[in-house]
Amino acid sequence: MIKHENYNCRATDEQGHEHLVYANWMHNESMDHWQGYHCDAGHTRFYIDKNFDVWSGECKNNHLGNALTDWSPKTDTVCKRTTCTGCTDDLITRKYQNDI
Repeated sequence: MIKHENYNCRATDEQGHEHLVYANWMHNESMDHWQGYHCDAGHTRFYIDKNFDVWSGECKNNHLGNALTDWSPKTDTVCKRTTCTGCTDDLITRKYQNDI
């Protein structure tokens, strides 16, 4: 079992075992490949750029609208990126393959 003393993520492996890890460690170990996974970015994590455009995460996976006009959260984001290109906050956002 992997367990980091300073962790900010809970990762569950294919056998259902939970591992407490640090998000940057996941990136450094190339464990940040989530393309095709459902992601809570756009539902629990947002990024607003200098034009006030609202995105699902810093990765800008989906454009949700503009903070000055109209936007709404997205509950069905599917990752389009080959790696998690945002920041640590994007990495710690829940990702999953099946509806749970």
